[in-house]
Amino acid sequence: MDTAVGLFAYIGALSLTALASALLAAFVALRARALPGSTLLSIFLGGVALWSVAQALPPILGPNASPVTTMLIALSPLPAAAFVHLVFAFALCGALRPVAIASYAIAAFAALVGLVFGVGEVVPWRGFPGMFIPSPVGWGVLMVAALLSIAGHLRLARTWREQLGQHQRQAGAVFVSSLIGLIALTGFAFPALGIDAYPWPILLLPLYSVALVYGILRHRFMAADVWARRGLVWLLLVAGAGAASALIASLPLALAGRPAGLFATWAALAATLALGLVILAPLKRLVDRLVFPGGRISEEDVAQWRDQLAAAADETTLADTARALLTRRLSLPGDGPTLTVAGEAVTLVGWDEAPPATRHVAERFAIIVAESARRLAAAHLLVEAEREARLAEIGALAATIAHDLRNPLGIVQMAATGAPAEVRAEIGEQVARMNHLVTDILDYARAWTIAPQPVRVSDLVAAFGIDTYVPDDLTLFADRQALMRVLTNLVDNARALGTRVAIFAEPGPTIILDVCDNGPGIAPEIADSLFRPFVSRRPGGTGLGLAIVRRIMEAHDGTVTLAHRGGWSTCFRLTFGATP
Repeated sequence: MDTAVGLFAYIGALSLTALASALLAAFVALRARALPGSTLLSIFLGGVALWSVAQALPPILGPNASPVTTMLIALSPLPAAAFVHLVFAFALCGALRPVAIASYAIAAFAALVGLVFGVGEVVPWRGFPGMFIPSPVGWGVLMVAALLSIAGHLRLARTWREQLGQHQRQAGAVFVSSLIGLIALTGFAFPALGIDAYPWPILLLPLYSVALVYGILRHRFMAADVWARRGLVWLLLVAGAGAASALIASLPLALAGRPAGLFATWAALAATLALGLVILAPLKRLVDRLVFPGGRISEEDVAQWRDQLAAAADETTLADTARALLTRRLSLPGDGPTLTVAGEAVTLVGWDEAPPATRHVAERFAIIVAESARRLAAAHLLVEAEREARLAEIGALAATIAHDLRNPLGIVQMAATGAPAEVRAEIGEQVARMNHLVTDILDYARAWTIAPQPVRVSDLVAAFGIDTYVPDDLTLFADRQALMRVLTNLVDNARALGTRVAIFAEPGPTIILDVCDNGPGIAPEIADSLFRPFVSRRPGGTGLGLAIVRRIMEAHDGTVTLAHRGGWSTCFRLTFGATP
């Protein structure tokens, strides 16, 4: 390899590693400082950055870099001790405290010896202005750092082998990244061992940072939020793009050599800077699009969103559709930021730390969802108004029918007084059936208005003379007469089948009453439409009893449903909201 290109690649690899490690250490310290082990990880990454700087200075400054380089290399056992501490803490090892104390003590002693006696010198080597050559003391210091690192890797490998699931994947990711780093570090031994070859392993060092970042992001080694993780990726990619643009722009200058004269030097540097900026601009745009996709919103996007949101028939479907659209647009994880829909209100959850451009997309999308929520609410109000108007019409019609029927029925019953007893009894029975039907039609059609008050449930159900399993002190906030009508309908339906009937009550924020029987049960084909008018009819019934029960429960803001309870074939469940 050409000396200029080799020197350029060597310094570039170390610079990228130092920059990536420093940025990652700063990220951990600022955005994940509350997590266990974050301080240790920051110290270790800071040590990697300083080591890279120590090895990059000699090729740049030559022997003049010796004071700084030797001092930083003398301190290298300390980050290795922090790595051991981090690994044993991650492995949840019971011997963490003694291992940490021993590691730091050994590292501190080795660093002190290195600072006092010196660890080596910087000398020219194979066309490089300078490379670090360790002294016997330096070899000892580096050996201590290597042994500590090996101890940490052995414990990490054991954790990788013994653990399962996410913990195993995290250990494996860190182990692989650190193994890449160890292989890359062998290149620094070439000058000291007299190996007359270019230190190729050093060029692998940037892959260490890439592998470590991948392990952190892919396997959640740090439980930072999605914006912190994406911010880390963006920061590293932009830094890498900047370094790459600078390296590419300065490559012609490195190959051609330094120009003669002040003006020529200035012009060359200015051209290099301009070329670097030209290269950086598209790289940064590419990074923005990769890390924070979906930042640009077109009118076509808005139209598609509105069309898809308009297909939602209720609030739940609208919220699910909105979350799916936003997740797909911004490539969010399943447990990432989201939005909620409550009536006409749309709330963004987990977007406080999002970048401004991404947050702008979410806010604009939320406005569109809010428009759909308002349209949906207005449509429901219109449907409800039409329903109320239709019920009012039915009620008025039913009242007219009741008036027009009851008067003739009364006349018929009075006229039958002179008929024989058997005929009179038959006429009376049929007139009573007609009156019952008219009453049920009126009850179903009218708008139920209730007067809730505290009702002692045990007193209410005692009148039916059936088995009851109700706490004595259970109180329900309901209209007593309306609730009695509900229970009477359900109990009479069960009794008409000649079966055992019981009432169960479950206290709580939501009070539940179950009316159960052990009769033939409900036919599956009518179970879904059981509470509609004229779907089911017991002997002597009108087919409106269960529909009236549903209307009364709706007036109480409650529900009536079929439920399952062991030992009973049919259970009607009445659910009431919390008592005020």
